[in-house]
Amino acid sequence: MEQYELLTIIPAKYTEDELKQLSEKVAGIVASAGGAVKETHDLGRRRLAYPIKNVRNGNYLLLFFEADAAAVGKLNELLRLSTDILRHLVVSRDPHITKIPSIIEEEYRRERPEAPRAAAPQQAPIQQPKEKLTMEELDKKLEQILADDII
Repeated sequence: MEQYELLTIIPAKYTEDELKQLSEKVAGIVASAGGAVKETHDLGRRRLAYPIKNVRNGNYLLLFFEADAAAVGKLNELLRLSTDILRHLVVSRDPHITKIPSIIEEEYRRERPEAPRAAAPQQAPIQQPKEKLTMEELDKKLEQILADDII
C-alpha cells in the first residue's frame, strides 16, 4: 500500500461541530474508496487566493492515508462529486520523510523566531538640502542637469 496526502478545502460557512462531522465524512469517503486514514489535521480557516463558487474563505483539512493506487482514482471521483468540498488534492507522500512537520508550528516559528533576526540592511539617509532654494534657483539647476549630456 502506498502512502498519500489529501488536502481538502471546505467552505467557511460551517460551524466547528459541522466541520468535525465533515472531517469524519471525508475520512469515511477515504475508507469507502479502499484507504485507511492514519492522521487528520485541521489547518484552520484561511482566505482563498481567488473565489471558488462565490466562496472567499475556506477551512483546510489535511489527511494522511494509505491506499492502493487503484483506490486513488475512485477517491478522486467520490471527492469530486461531494458538494461539501470546494477543492481537493491527493499526492503521494515521500517515503523518506518520517516526521511530518506541523504547519501550525511552522507559522508559529515564523511569527516568533527563537533566534534573533539579522538586522535589515541600512539605507543611506536621504540628504536634505542645507539651505532652502527658491523656485527660480531650482529651475536653473534643473535646466543645468537637463542640458548636460548623459552618455
